[in-house]
Amino acid sequence: MTGMTTLAKLALTGLFGTLAMSMSMCLPVVAAERNDIKSCYEFAKIDPLTATTVSSRHLFVAIDGTFSPDINIKKLVHEKVHLFLQPGDKITIISFSAYVKDFYTDVLFSGRLDTDIADRDDVSKKNLMTFDSCMNKQAQFVRSKIDAHIKHAFKPNDVDLPKTEILSNLSQVIAPQVAADTEGRRVLLLVSDMVENSDITSFYSKNALKVIAPEQEMQKIQNANMLSDFKQADIYVLGAGWVPATSKGFRGGQVMLPLKQFWQQYFESSHAELKGFGQPVLMTDM
Repeated sequence: MTGMTTLAKLALTGLFGTLAMSMSMCLPVVAAERNDIKSCYEFAKIDPLTATTVSSRHLFVAIDGTFSPDINIKKLVHEKVHLFLQPGDKITIISFSAYVKDFYTDVLFSGRLDTDIADRDDVSKKNLMTFDSCMNKQAQFVRSKIDAHIKHAFKPNDVDLPKTEILSNLSQVIAPQVAADTEGRRVLLLVSDMVENSDITSFYSKNALKVIAPEQEMQKIQNANMLSDFKQADIYVLGAGWVPATSKGFRGGQVMLPLKQFWQQYFESSHAELKGFGQPVLMTDM
């Protein structure tokens, strides 16, 4: 600015300041990724760039809060989740329900597990001891939180909920959560009897699961604009067609095959692949 008058300098400085402010106002606001798991790299004051790199995987566990299966089915949910999780994975637990008081859809837990340090020789012994202790505690913390939130998500046996809003929850809440993570493999474990009973459609007739016509049901879903977009996620269902021990109903192949066919069509139309359909036990690994 050599040779410029003081007035000109002030004017130019003011211009740069205005431009900088305008540019900052135009920049998008990026929300920080939710992480309910304390990072051991941060705790041990170790550069997170030294972590071992693994393929990105995100497990979403969506539990139908209108569903209360027996203890064996509930245990299986815990087992499937713990068997899947590995260092570096992300996990999100979602409880969805019927839009009634005290029973609503919510993200209960979400976070990423740390991986081990790629080259441990580059880290001081003191920091390594702190890190290793933290990693042991992190594993215990994640396991206890997962178990607590899964247990909490199921409907209490003494509560009667007349509606089961599976489709609207998939469309409006669960699919957007799954689609928002654009990195790596995304897996949805959907824990539900998969029997819709809402204003859109009902798979019941006279308090029993009816034989549905998949194509007709799909037309209702399309008319209600209830298809989803899972961005090519893998879907596993656990609990489909489950019948309470107190029920006199029996759900054989005549009703279960069309139920499975409907959900296959739904997920295919919603840009996802139904990889496993547990009736009610999920036999395949995720």
